[in-house]
Amino acid sequence: MKIMKKIACLFMVLITAVMTACSNFEPTQKYDIGELIMNTNELKALMEKVNDYWIGQNPDVGDCAWERAAYFLGNMAAYEMTGKQEYLDYAAEWAKANEWKVYNGEKTNADSILCVETYIELLDKYGVKGTDEHFIKDLEWTLSDPANDYWWWVDTIYMAPTVYNKLAIRENNPEYYEKSYRLYHNSKVERTCFSEEDSLWWRDERFLPGNEMNPEGKKIYWSRGNGWIFAGLGRLLESIDESNPYYTEYRNMFVRMAAAIKKCQLPDGFWHTDLFYPERFDMPETSGTVLFVLGYLKGIRLGILNKDEYYDATIKGFDALTNESLEDSGRLGWVQGVAWDPTPVDKGNTNNYAVGAYLQVIRELIRINEG
Repeated sequence: MKIMKKIACLFMVLITAVMTACSNFEPTQKYDIGELIMNTNELKALMEKVNDYWIGQNPDVGDCAWERAAYFLGNMAAYEMTGKQEYLDYAAEWAKANEWKVYNGEKTNADSILCVETYIELLDKYGVKGTDEHFIKDLEWTLSDPANDYWWWVDTIYMAPTVYNKLAIRENNPEYYEKSYRLYHNSKVERTCFSEEDSLWWRDERFLPGNEMNPEGKKIYWSRGNGWIFAGLGRLLESIDESNPYYTEYRNMFVRMAAAIKKCQLPDGFWHTDLFYPERFDMPETSGTVLFVLGYLKGIRLGILNKDEYYDATIKGFDALTNESLEDSGRLGWVQGVAWDPTPVDKGNTNNYAVGAYLQVIRELIRINEG
């Protein structure tokens, strides 16, 4: 009996250690974040401020690689909420400049097909003149490809599954659902990039236990990598309904991650680049934080996540972004550059993908405000 009690006590210690693995650190820097209370008109004004600044700084529409494609999701969100014609024209010019094609012809690269999501919206929702010939041909080809191992990094869950889901509906072809799930399953199960113990994801196989660890010998859970998956699952769940054969898997994964991610939020509202070792790079980070906030807001609005449990943490994250990351000009700072693991962050750094996610966050807040 004494042995059983000792085992039970040890088990509880281990469980407590896992639950608090990323919740005890307090950042060195303190920020006066307060609580933002914005009505719909104020949120729309904020959206215009951020997007107008970005377009003003980037008059060249650019290529259709993942960074720009991630921004244009936010630009389309801004157009949907504000109706500002400049935003639609900017997106249409971008699609035309890139000939309505996947980036660089890379049809098996999830990053390179994110652009298709905006192409579909321009063609089908807003009647912009263009063509689906190229991207349909490319993505139809993947359906018959027997390989299911080319989404080997977890960012792909944000980039590609929603495109496949929209094409399944658009083309009345459930094979798109099936292909997307097989690619997701490869990352989760065959490559074992998901931790059943921690309910978080390693960015790719290089970071599995026994491979690369952080200087403290802890597992490396990259903030933005988990943000890509969490927000990606939120977007994915919005694009299917409960009758989809894979809905339950995606929903269960999303709910598990929501609980794990919340434990890693710091008192200032941010998540740092290394979730289990936040003191490693002790500064705010925008891109991971904004993706977590986006995922929570989608989950709350869709009725998947309990508002009472998650809304305060979500708004705390939004407040941190809006009071600390956002400058008076509309520029969004503290963005980690293109990376695949935790790194230091410079306050002066910004990037397409963070701006796009922030604009989507504002859309979610407007939708919640409007019921």
